[in-house]
Amino acid sequence: MRPPRPGDVVYEFQGPLEEARVSRRLNRFAVLLDDGRVCHLHDPGRLPELIYPGARVIVRPTRGLRTSCSITAAWGGLDWVVTDSRIHSDVAALFLPEGARREVRVGGSRLDLQFDGTYVEVKGCTLVVNGKALFPDAPTERGRRHVEELARLRREGHGAVLMFLVMRPDAACLAPNWSTDPAFSRALRDAVTAGVEVQVRAFRFSQNQVIYVGDLPLCQDALERP
Repeated sequence: MRPPRPGDVVYEFQGPLEEARVSRRLNRFAVLLDDGRVCHLHDPGRLPELIYPGARVIVRPTRGLRTSCSITAAWGGLDWVVTDSRIHSDVAALFLPEGARREVRVGGSRLDLQFDGTYVEVKGCTLVVNGKALFPDAPTERGRRHVEELARLRREGHGAVLMFLVMRPDAACLAPNWSTDPAFSRALRDAVTAGVEVQVRAFRFSQNQVIYVGDLPLCQDALERP
């Protein structure tokens, strides 16, 4: 099966989907809506520009211990931004050879995907500032360890890919977020130097579908600390 091409649908959420408004974020993974429902937010980021009192969100019914719905996307000002990271591995696998293994334990980490001798870690990005997709939006020690593991694997002769999924269509390039997480940013710079391949893919959300927009480059001077 061929990999997705720009314009292809890479994921469809099962409905019904509806628009709602945020009352407040209760904790890392729970959001209270204006109508009193509590929705699951499957994104560990801070998302201050997307999840705040009065923010527009798209929700769908799901069952949880304390929740009755899941937040699928949030309004980013110009476009909807997909905020459900559960789909990341499924989407990333479409760009890899068929039969790639999931959740592969290697060293002290668990990486998302592996095919042949190549290991793949997937990171979702929702923050865009002045046309730049920035990752991460909050310090991520786990993310840093994953990138360091990829660099180690590459130095040992394995294939290593760090795939960023930019879940909105308004970015022209991607850069590490030096001001938020300099440790991750240094790890990314070192991984690129070691030969880790960085892939950046952008998507948009329409109706209930996630649509592949195309690939993005790293921003110019992205790996140099400002």
